Amino acid sequence: MMQNLPAKIKWSAPEYEYHKKNPEWFWVLGIITIKMVLAAVILDNFLFGVFIVLAGFSLAVYGARKPRVIQIELGSGGIKAGNKNYDYDDLDHFWINYEPPYKKELILESKKTFSPHSTIMLGDADPELARRFLLQYAKEKRIEESLANTIAKMLKF
Repeated sequence: MMQNLPAKIKWSAPEYEYHKKNPEWFWVLGIITIKMVLAAVILDNFLFGVFIVLAGFSLAVYGARKPRVIQIELGSGGIKAGNKNYDYDDLDHFWINYEPPYKKELILESKKTFSPHSTIMLGDADPELARRFLLQYAKEKRIEESLANTIAKMLKF
């Protein structure tokens, strides 16, 4: 079953799924930020107000940022995605979420407590070939989308 697999699989893809934000998205963010700053003023909490302004600004900058195209490589030593390396020994399992044409991503479940999930876009890579390659080094197990990811996608992040 594992015959005819290449030594490495390489492709390029965006570093994350991008959702274009219309001007209304930024207006809503601004209105929410202003209301929360007003709440901080009413509560006489200057530090919270400063935090809200910084958070609103950071969300606006991050929301407008487009993903870089990164190089991804599956090899015998692990997975390289841009400047991140994932060692197979640190992975608990993986799942390829493939629902064309909407989803085509590799989800990694880490054994580490503080960084449990990582998502890598498959771009133009063959999902079945990637799956067969990864089965040599890691277990396959369905990974459901987390609540945080679901909320982020609803908010177009």
